Order: sequence, then C-alpha cells, then structure tokens
Amino acid sequence: MAAAFLGIFLGSGIAAGQAASSPPAKPENVQAGKELFGQVCAACHGSNGEGGRGPNLESGFEVRRESDQEMFDLIRSGVRGSGMPAFSFPDEKVRQLIAFIRSLNSPAIQAGVSGDPVAGREVFFGKGRCSTCHMIRGQGGYPGPDLSEVGSKRTLNQIQESLLKPSARIADGFRGVSAVTADGQTIEGVAKSSTNYSLVILDARGQLHFLAPHELKSLTFRDASIMPGDYAQRLTSAEIQNLLAFLSKQATHERANE
Repeated sequence: MAAAFLGIFLGSGIAAGQAASSPPAKPENVQAGKELFGQVCAACHGSNGEGGRGPNLESGFEVRRESDQEMFDLIRSGVRGSGMPAFSFPDEKVRQLIAFIRSLNSPAIQAGVSGDPVAGREVFFGKGRCSTCHMIRGQGGYPGPDLSEVGSKRTLNQIQESLLKPSARIADGFRGVSAVTADGQTIEGVAKSSTNYSLVILDARGQLHFLAPHELKSLTFRDASIMPGDYAQRLTSAEIQNLLAFLSKQATHERANE
C-alpha cells in the first residue's frame, strides 16, 4: 500500500495478557455466527458489536472475561430485567454466535479468518503495494507501522478498518506531515513527535529528520490518513479477504511456538 496502516496502532488493542493461546475458531463457524448475529443481535448490539441499545461487545472487558460456558448460558437464558431475551437456538448455533463474538475481542490470529493467506501475501507484496510503506519481519518499507505482530495485537475488525477506512482513527506517531525548511528543502513523512521545541519526521526512506522551530519555513499536518482510502475499489473482495487472512497470521511469537 502506498501509505501507512494508521488505524492499526490505535485504541486499546488487545488487553495485556490476552495472548493467542487458544486455537483459532473455524472460519465457517465465525461466518455462520456473524450471519446469525446480524439477524438477532445487531439491532441492539450493532452490526459489528459496537454497541447501541445493548452493550459494546467489541471492546468490553466483560466479554473477554466470560468463559464460553458463561456466554452459552447467558445467550440461552437471557438477562432478566435488561431487555436481553433468552434464545432457544440449537447448541451448534449458540456456539457459532460465541465464535463470532469472540472474534470481535480476540487477536486476529485467533479469530478464524477466512481467505487464503498465501494469496494475501502476494497482494501485500504485489498488487496492493502494502510493502511500499509497511514492513513484516524486515521486508518492506517506511513510514507505516511494522506489521510483524499485527495478528496478535489487533482484532480483525481493527485491521479491516485500517485497510478500508484508514482515516477513521490516526495513531500518534503516524500523522502525515509536510515541512519546508528555512533553506527551501521539503520533507514529507509522518510526525513521530511534535512539540513546541522540536519536530521529528520519518520519511519514506526510513530517515529521521530532527527539526527545531527556527529551522522551519512552513509546516502542514494532514487531517486525513496518508494511506489511500480506496482499497475497496482497487482490490476485489476476494483479494481483500485474502489480505486480511495473511495479516491475521502475523505474530512472530506464535510462529516461534509452531
């Protein structure tokens, strides 16, 4: 991709200690759970668990704390006095719902992401040009975040948002900036730090520029992400899914334990 995956390193991410220790859910169970969730849960909890009339299931600590059996019992019995009804689905359907809800909170590597990671790797280093600005285990470029651990540190929804809606959330240290120095030099990249006393810019070559206010003729910060926001048009739906499958596997710790 021609610019940074800026949204990926935003928000609370995965809670400390929530390591990718459980086996990934089967993609078909997650997908079936997503479809059922959309039919019976989304009206209160939001289409992606973001909350509404019902609690946020995407970032709520309570979801991460509950065991599968506790979630199973809650779905079956409901919550008296809360507006949460009981659901008499077959056991398999309840487990599919749990698989999807878990995928909203779990690291992407645990989420059972459908798609072809090998084909996704080809998109990352080829058509998508992601490696122009991102590195994975030393391969790729700047100034975007290193994605070597993205599968273990971010949820699938967070990765997907960063790909398809990169300007939704821009992380500190990855805001686009263009500076013109007093001697006429133009420096573009991302602002790694910016204070009243100094500015540090990381450019596309991986070079850091340390600048003091008196060295600057002009300075422009971008409101939008420097990452293009049109990947839904540049890539097919299958290519996007394969790319998500590839990124969800990026976790060096998990690879060391395979």
